[in-house]
Amino acid sequence: MDDLVPYEIDNVRIRYYAQNNSRGYATGLDLKINGEFVNGIESWSSLSIMTVQEDIKDDFYYDYVNSDGQVIGFGTENTTAVDSIRRTPGYIPRPTDQRVNFSIYFQDYIPKLPQFKMHLNLVVGTGMPFGPPDNTRYRDTLRIPPYRRVDIGFSYQLKGEHKKLGPKNPFRWLKSAWISIEVFNLLQINNTLSYIWISDVIGRQYAVPNYLTNRQVNAKLVLKF
Repeated sequence: MDDLVPYEIDNVRIRYYAQNNSRGYATGLDLKINGEFVNGIESWSSLSIMTVQEDIKDDFYYDYVNSDGQVIGFGTENTTAVDSIRRTPGYIPRPTDQRVNFSIYFQDYIPKLPQFKMHLNLVVGTGMPFGPPDNTRYRDTLRIPPYRRVDIGFSYQLKGEHKKLGPKNPFRWLKSAWISIEVFNLLQINNTLSYIWISDVIGRQYAVPNYLTNRQVNAKLVLKF
């Protein structure tokens, strides 16, 4: 890919660069398998592997070396620079570079009561790249912790499309009716969404994580006329 517009994600804001000064590539593999563990209900599993890299033109930085031959950084006692080294980052991950994503969706029902169903959803994904919000894309090579989530749900069919009701029944106009309850993030895992960056008095930056919603219960009634 040529003439790409570099961008970075700052919390929930996307900050685009002002020019098309990047080239890159995307490559990966997406696999999915479907099947029926029980008759009439489909379950599936998927695996995605991908990498998205870019090389920004004319991006470089300098490392400064002191008289002891050490690269000057935080904690270096001798901070008198006597030489410098130009660094060219080359290819770096784009903000959408999530390497691995794996998911399972499983459904089942009670054999003698097929109206009562259960589903289980599992999602695991490697972390997205991030870095300090200082307009230096080559520093956005840190990784958010892996995303992990388990959901479980139970549903019951109150009325099916083939079930006929009497002429005086107030629900005779319904084709189908389902009631369900779901528990999202069953294991109450703290998944990181983004980071807030703060600086101390000497300029060191610290990333404070923003977490997604913990366990949540959802009730739903679905009616089809």
